[in-house]
Amino acid sequence: MKCRDLGFNDDFIVIDNDPETVKEKMFQHIMDKHKEEYDLLSDFHQDEIKSKMDFLIRRGCGCGVLKL
Repeated sequence: MKCRDLGFNDDFIVIDNDPETVKEKMFQHIMDKHKEEYDLLSDFHQDEIKSKMDFLIRRGCGCGVLKL
């Protein structure tokens, strides 16, 4: 999962076989590097980012491989 795919101007990427680990690592990165920007978002937009994480995990990266 790419941070940029969630709307942040950043090249950080999380790669892991466990979807929950991917979400946890990405959210931790967002809190570490983009907390100020994230906190300015409405609850709706914060929830939208979390939903997009789930969507990206389900659809994969677009390369045709859903798991490593």
